[in-house]
Amino acid sequence: MFRLAAVAVTVAIITVVNAPVAWLGDWVAQGSRLRLVYANGTVWSGTAMLAISDGKQARIVPDRVSWQVQWRALFSGRIAVEIRHAGVDGSLRLSYDGDGFYLDPGSAYLPAGLLSVAGAPFNTISPGGTLLLHWETLRVAGDGFDGEISMDWRAAQSALSPVSPLGDYRVIARAHGGQGDVTLTTLSGPLLLEGVGKIAQGKLRFSGTADAEPHMRASLNGLIGVLGPRSGQKVLLNWELQT
Repeated sequence: MFRLAAVAVTVAIITVVNAPVAWLGDWVAQGSRLRLVYANGTVWSGTAMLAISDGKQARIVPDRVSWQVQWRALFSGRIAVEIRHAGVDGSLRLSYDGDGFYLDPGSAYLPAGLLSVAGAPFNTISPGGTLLLHWETLRVAGDGFDGEISMDWRAAQSALSPVSPLGDYRVIARAHGGQGDVTLTTLSGPLLLEGVGKIAQGKLRFSGTADAEPHMRASLNGLIGVLGPRSGQKVLLNWELQT
């Protein structure tokens, strides 16, 4: 009996230590839009390509992401993971304490094409350019996130317009307890975007306007027309996006 118990414990330990990365991929996919593809390694240490899914298709983020579980954190009742990616400044530290996930302050550069998975109108305009994200400490749980995230869309482009760049734009999102506010402002450029939004129940409801500098209205007329209904020279932005 003792020998059988020892064998069972040994098998269990080996299974946990060598837990396949597919387990992690399945778990991530259940609770988010993220997908791990072409993964190698184990749950505890591995690499993969990261993709973002809208439920129908997925856009792969360039370059592989790697992770390494920090075993010492387990003794304090937390799971902590060091994450590295070419688009991230340094490394990211993600931890979990049973109540939520915590992401240490950081920043990242990502291709703006990833906005397509947000749905209309981004999947129509085929965005280009670069996204710069910056955040302080974030807490993510089932009811949303707590904290502040800023995102700059730099040298924005669209496959629907020959004008390039369209401009630089900034989105700031602040949330607490599943409720939040979002602001969009134009930093520079001929395409003028602005508006505000509310985050609640996992959705962002956004309203704003799109316009162009007077001498560029003819060149941007086609692009602006797909963003929403017209109201005089401007277009009204009324978007509902899943967060």
